[in-house]
Amino acid sequence: MNTVQFAPTRRGFLMGFGAFGLSLGAAGAIDLAPQDSFKGKIVGRKLKMASVGCGGMGRGATESLISAGCDLVAVCDIDPSMFDHWERKYPGIPKFTDYRDMLKTMGDKFEVVQVGTPDHTHAYISIDCMNAGKHVYVQKPLARTVEECELMLKTSLRTRRVVQMGNQGHPGVWRYKALLDEGVWGEIKAIYSWSDRPVWPQGMKEYAKKEPVPGKFAKNAWDCWCGPSADHGYSPAYHRFKWRGWWDYGCGAIGDMAVHNADPAFWAFQLGLPVKVKADTFGGGAVDVAYPKKSRIEMTFAPNKFIPDGVKLVWTDGGVKPTADEVPALKALKKVDGNGLIIVGTKATTIGGSHARRPACIAGDKEAFAAALAKGDKKAKYSHYREFVEACLAGDLEMCGSKLSYAAPLTEALLIGCVALRFPGEELAFDAKKMCFTNKPEANAFLKAPKRGDWDFSRLCKE
Repeated sequence: MNTVQFAPTRRGFLMGFGAFGLSLGAAGAIDLAPQDSFKGKIVGRKLKMASVGCGGMGRGATESLISAGCDLVAVCDIDPSMFDHWERKYPGIPKFTDYRDMLKTMGDKFEVVQVGTPDHTHAYISIDCMNAGKHVYVQKPLARTVEECELMLKTSLRTRRVVQMGNQGHPGVWRYKALLDEGVWGEIKAIYSWSDRPVWPQGMKEYAKKEPVPGKFAKNAWDCWCGPSADHGYSPAYHRFKWRGWWDYGCGAIGDMAVHNADPAFWAFQLGLPVKVKADTFGGGAVDVAYPKKSRIEMTFAPNKFIPDGVKLVWTDGGVKPTADEVPALKALKKVDGNGLIIVGTKATTIGGSHARRPACIAGDKEAFAAALAKGDKKAKYSHYREFVEACLAGDLEMCGSKLSYAAPLTEALLIGCVALRFPGEELAFDAKKMCFTNKPEANAFLKAPKRGDWDFSRLCKE
């Protein structure tokens, strides 16, 4: 297997991990993937896959992974109605309402797990599956807290399991790499990314009233749904889909869409983790129970070879978009889409949509822009899902585009922004080596992984 090479932005990983007080052992893992050398194309057998959270986005990801080279052998969901689709396609397929039962009874029948559950259970399920020797395709954002991301990364290194985060448009970042290589932007002066989401409820000030768990659910279904996060009692205000707006269960609009919209900037400029964050909730107050209806989060990143002077990335959501006062080149546009990314340079300004779609030049040398973009187009067409399948077959942790060594700091940067929502109007300083806020100690509590009863990460991550 290849040795993992970290970008400079991850140098503080091991030091930062120690700040959370958990350690990981060197327990062995089942090695199901072939170890043949990778020579540019994997040909041959399909990967045996189980799907945890097999409705909604999980269903779409499972279908895409099947098309990319996986055989589905089992499905799991707390809501049995999600099985209907799979029963029609695969009559008699084994079905589970608790992924732990699936691992226990069928663990030797599959080598890959698709995790399509809500944000707050991504990390726990993924780590448990990696410990059982499974490669993991996990939906975005990677996890709900910074510590969970760190735990996932270290578990992947220990078990040598491939993990890919589901930001499906990631291959499009090669277009931005080509623009960078050709010097189209000049010096990077500012980055703006935004989304018109949320399209789910936000701004709530108290938790929903507890209701009886629907009879169609298994006995321990709600316990499984909550996982390590707080149990506020079942409510349709949480399940299904509406969970994303609640602090204990989701990551708001930034967790949902910045993973897609700002992805090219994080990847091309190797932004890493912010050194400062400041949030505005537009009068919505601090985030205690749920995310605000709209927000603006400024993240300041330290200098590196791509951004010699450092750069500020401004994220906005809830319908708040960059203005022509901030980006003068916007005056030439009749409309700004609901999701996007603007990169302002000394030589050019570009605007792109979500999922690393093809950007447009709105100021600067458009001929030079078009020539550079054409070079990036050639690499941008590869399948995000096929990358994962080939990485699993090769046993190579770094072969995926949205590999864990990249997806972890990307998600962590956004989660650090989420914490700033707890302290609107205050500029928080973050130390990427120590993985903590230095001027607001009470903010560090929101970086840590949750635990609830037996759902305790120390049970999965002890020596």
